[in-house]
Amino acid sequence: MSSGDTSKKTNVLSTNNSSSSDSNITGEIQLERSLLKVPFECINKSFRISQKSIEKEMNNVITQITEINKRRLTISKDDAINTVDKLLTRVQQLKRKMEDVKLEEEQQIKKLKSRLSHLNIATNCQNQKDHREMFNNNRINRILIDYFLREGYYDSAIEFSNQLKIKDFVDIEIFLSSKKVVEGLNKFDCTEALNWCNENKSKLKKINSTLEFNLRIQEFIELVRLGKMMQAIAYAKVHISPNSSTNMKEIQKVAATLVFKKDTTCDRYKKLFDSKKWSELICQFKNDNFQLHSLSTKSMLDISLQSGLSVLKTSSCGDEITYNVNCPLCDPSFRALATSLPVSLQSHSSLVCRITGEIMNEDNYPMVLPNGNVFSRRAIVDMYKKQDKIIDPRSGNEYKFEELKRAYIS
Repeated sequence: MSSGDTSKKTNVLSTNNSSSSDSNITGEIQLERSLLKVPFECINKSFRISQKSIEKEMNNVITQITEINKRRLTISKDDAINTVDKLLTRVQQLKRKMEDVKLEEEQQIKKLKSRLSHLNIATNCQNQKDHREMFNNNRINRILIDYFLREGYYDSAIEFSNQLKIKDFVDIEIFLSSKKVVEGLNKFDCTEALNWCNENKSKLKKINSTLEFNLRIQEFIELVRLGKMMQAIAYAKVHISPNSSTNMKEIQKVAATLVFKKDTTCDRYKKLFDSKKWSELICQFKNDNFQLHSLSTKSMLDISLQSGLSVLKTSSCGDEITYNVNCPLCDPSFRALATSLPVSLQSHSSLVCRITGEIMNEDNYPMVLPNGNVFSRRAIVDMYKKQDKIIDPRSGNEYKFEELKRAYIS
């Protein structure tokens, strides 16, 4: 082969390695959609809130000024001054509110810039070992903090993010704001949850959320539980009956609790008084909140672990006979996480020693005992050195080393 051919081959290999690396980092960055989407959604929400506030207050100011103009010939000087002073106070309050919104938007923009810079460096410097390790470490830390927040370990998540200086890469504020709602629902109080629904009414409508309706149903049930039938009926007329065109069956079922009451033995209505309904509301709120902020309903830790376990899972996983000390799926905790996962397609089989958990190959070839059980040569040799005999760990039978035969892998 000429030197020219060698050079071409080297260039081709270099190009292939580069493209492979590009695809790897591109695939990883595609999983980071929420990293950019979350601050964008927060900015969008702040804009909508500020826009509504400005429109509301400006309409009020215009209405008041118009009213003064209509009464300009009859209104007293003191009344006019008082009205103008009130308008100025409201406008000043609006100004302070807009300053707070602006500060919040600036913080989200700062987050967005930091995250864009982080992903940009990861893409452009992927062949540099230090930058790649920094990106991977940062990602693992973010996944752990996300898991802490989802599980309610807020103080740990905040302390962890402060120590690692990655506060711009995690969405602690979203979870802290939802904390009030969750705490309220845990105390059997829908007030915070209903306020949240009101703030996000348009977005919830777009995703066809039934959270507000379910909260109203729960408040109705609580009034019935307390025996406040007339209040429950009045509440239903105001808050539940407007949904009759889309949820008539549910409304009819709930209305029947006025007759069956909390002590009913009828399963159909007994379930409506079950305290588990509050847990279902918390779960629905979390899912809707995640969807509104473009977060996955599962934590990235669960998703990452399940992605890895799905590659390892086989039909023999969890079988005590085929237990492998090095297999994650033989561990009860990981096995529970992989319960819902399908069995992976294995195009090539591997022989694994049941004693050491090591793969058997040409350097560590399989040895067959007279009873047909197979173990790796390394395990057999180590056993023979320690006790000068071979004991089958499965049957307990003893054999001499000379009785064993080597098996050949085709």
